[in-house]
Amino acid sequence: MPVIAPTDRPAPRRQLGRAVLGLTLGAGAAALVSPELFGLAGTLPFVQLVAFRPAVATGLLAAGAIAVLVRRRWWPVALLPALVAACAWGAITPRVVTGPDAPPGPPLTVLSFNVLEGSADPTTLAATIRADQPDLVVLPEAGYQFEQRLSRLVADLGYHSWSTTPEGEPDRTGIVVFAAAGLGPLTATPLELGTEFRWLRLSGGTLGNTDVVAVHTAAPVPALMSAWSDELGQLRRWCADGRGAHIVVGDVNATLDHAALRSAITGCTDAAADRGEGLIATWPTGWPRWLGAQIDHVFTVGGPRATDVQVLDLPGSDHRALLTHLVLPPH
Repeated sequence: MPVIAPTDRPAPRRQLGRAVLGLTLGAGAAALVSPELFGLAGTLPFVQLVAFRPAVATGLLAAGAIAVLVRRRWWPVALLPALVAACAWGAITPRVVTGPDAPPGPPLTVLSFNVLEGSADPTTLAATIRADQPDLVVLPEAGYQFEQRLSRLVADLGYHSWSTTPEGEPDRTGIVVFAAAGLGPLTATPLELGTEFRWLRLSGGTLGNTDVVAVHTAAPVPALMSAWSDELGQLRRWCADGRGAHIVVGDVNATLDHAALRSAITGCTDAAADRGEGLIATWPTGWPRWLGAQIDHVFTVGGPRATDVQVLDLPGSDHRALLTHLVLPPH
């Protein structure tokens, strides 16, 4: 009697099981990297997880490759999650590609840095200001107390400053802005928008027709999910078509992987992504730059454009700083 050699071909039932598992894992992968496709964009924990979409997509690709290398029969399981991850990277990759050069115009340098409830080191920050000579310094989670500490250290540089919080209120609720004397007389207007933190608009002087808006949105934590969504929506008042020239600066507690942010800034250009620096994490500083989330931003619309963006590590905060060189539209 002839001996029948064992076959490597899996039974149809086993093939079907692997295909179903692959579909299930693919759907789960899609929910992680594009939760808006399932109506989960504003749902915990997907809001937090999608902030790390580059790392999640990379992990899915690596897991799929390892599974196939270990056992080739598992390719039906790995295929769909890998395709989902590849599509996610297709959307992410433009952020590391430098856009076209900005047209010539008056230069403006902006340093933005969430100082973590006023706990950042003002001495190092002052040294950075001396070295880089920014025209504007935007400091979310700084208030009157931090403003006074920093003012003493840069008094000889001639900066003017404004704080959205009066003496005695916690630094965490406010924003402080320092402006170089070379910008001329500026008007600083607190924005009464009902936001969790106080925002500030600057106009006039050599800014010409461009307004600078310093913002800090609520974080997407369980108690503030509605506020987070609503405050991101406030950005439309500056990014929407026909609203003039604006530079929006600060901590928006969202990345370009959040559908809510992408919708809110339609019309605006993200400076870091435009300069090919859109995947460098600004938070948290305890994680590598390639692993965290870029939640601090500079958005431009109506003529201003970034020419260079640098992400700086400064002590005392869980955020990194952004040093952004821009050009303004001709006055």
